[in-house]
Amino acid sequence: TKSLSVKVSSVMDKMRSIDQEFLHTLHKEKIQTQNERIELIKTKLAFVTVFFGIGSINFGFRIEDLFWLLYFVPLIAICFNLEIMSANTRIKRTGVFLGKHPLSDAGKSEREWEGFCDIYQDRLAPSANAIISIIGTLCSAILIHAQQSSVHTGIQLRFAIWLIASISAIIGLWLRHQSFIKNIEIQQT
Repeated sequence: TKSLSVKVSSVMDKMRSIDQEFLHTLHKEKIQTQNERIELIKTKLAFVTVFFGIGSINFGFRIEDLFWLLYFVPLIAICFNLEIMSANTRIKRTGVFLGKHPLSDAGKSEREWEGFCDIYQDRLAPSANAIISIIGTLCSAILIHAQQSSVHTGIQLRFAIWLIASISAIIGLWLRHQSFIKNIEIQQT
């Protein structure tokens, strides 16, 4: 029975070691995903800046020849939003799991910090992604409308549908994401 007890203890130690290794790997993955999210946000901002900057520089072509490309701004913004939201969800889910796991390396100070951050959340940051997308869409709409009014007067209804659908998709995805994040946060308590 003593050798059985030693074997069981050895197996339990190995399992704890495997759990610790998994939790450590999960923590590193969370940090990697945070960096990925930062890069996505920077890329999205660079895209918006460059895209509208091109409109202010004369490259020898007329905006009338390329204004139809502006219709893709919301689609590209939504693609970025989906990737950023996915990274955000993985970060939140991993953080909640690590915070609740008894073998996690998260110490008392880290857990207190997480609790403090939950109480004093930045209310603007979660909305910033959607706000940037809406601003980019509205800027595109202004440029499109200016070109259509002077060049293509027969497609105002399609323009209105495009604008409403684009902004609705951005807001709808943002609301869905916020709801999903709230459900994850509820699991934390």
